[in-house]
Amino acid sequence: MIANETTLHKRQFVMKYMHSMSAWQTVAGYKSANKKSTSKPGNSLLTAKVDKDKPPKKRTHSDVSSDSNNSADLSSIKNFQKDIDDIKTKLEGVPRREELDRVTQDLVKASDLEQVVTVIVKNLMNEFEITLQHKIDEKAEEVKHEMQQQLDVLVLENEDLKKQMSALQYPNSTIRRDLNRTSRLSKQADISSNYNEQYSRKNNIKILNFPRKEQQDLRKDFMEFVKNELNVQLEERDVVAIHRIPSQKAGPYPVIVKLFNSDVKRKIMRCRKELTSKIKFVDNVTQRNMGLIKRLKRNRRI
Repeated sequence: MIANETTLHKRQFVMKYMHSMSAWQTVAGYKSANKKSTSKPGNSLLTAKVDKDKPPKKRTHSDVSSDSNNSADLSSIKNFQKDIDDIKTKLEGVPRREELDRVTQDLVKASDLEQVVTVIVKNLMNEFEITLQHKIDEKAEEVKHEMQQQLDVLVLENEDLKKQMSALQYPNSTIRRDLNRTSRLSKQADISSNYNEQYSRKNNIKILNFPRKEQQDLRKDFMEFVKNELNVQLEERDVVAIHRIPSQKAGPYPVIVKLFNSDVKRKIMRCRKELTSKIKFVDNVTQRNMGLIKRLKRNRRI
């Protein structure tokens, strides 16, 4: 900016100098133009002083014309002198040629001006880059600060969640331990229940395809069938209970016989191989044990 102001000041100085030179040329033109015109009027003034003491002559027409011309020349000289004074007044303070020569020596050449412009552009670009980098750094710092704040909030929330989880961990572990214990006890209870149920059926016999009659006496028919087919003699007390159970299969419902003791059951089951009809005698097992028997039958390794 300082170099630009200096160049502008020098240019204004040169323009002022050129204006003063044109003014000097105008003055010189006035002097050369009026030099010839003022020679005769000067002579007429000297002649007038010499002839002042002489007696006046009779003025002719040519003399009157000459006097009018002389007065016109005097007024033009006065006006010219006034113009010269005005020009001198205006030219006061105008720099001299030596000063102009010294100033023109310092004027910037075209190549120097190009170099100066290049330097100025480079400086402006550097300032722009510095400003842009500063703004980018400020924006990045602002974004970093915001992200750090959000991260701090997330860290606090994470700590709170950890505390809540640790607070719930003990109840959860207790509940999980109780649940495992309950599940273990439930399995044991199921096993015990199945065992007890099976034990309660140890004296039972399940009869399949036993004929069904109207107003049938199952106890009497069973005792007669065992006597006739298996040659086993039973007493009334040997049959504790006898009844049919529902079934989804076609045919007569199965019959469950509860015997007095295991000896009576063993006596009957030993002779069941002698049965030639479709009637079958099997052990009365629980539903869980029946499923186990079916899986064992389907297993190829057994």
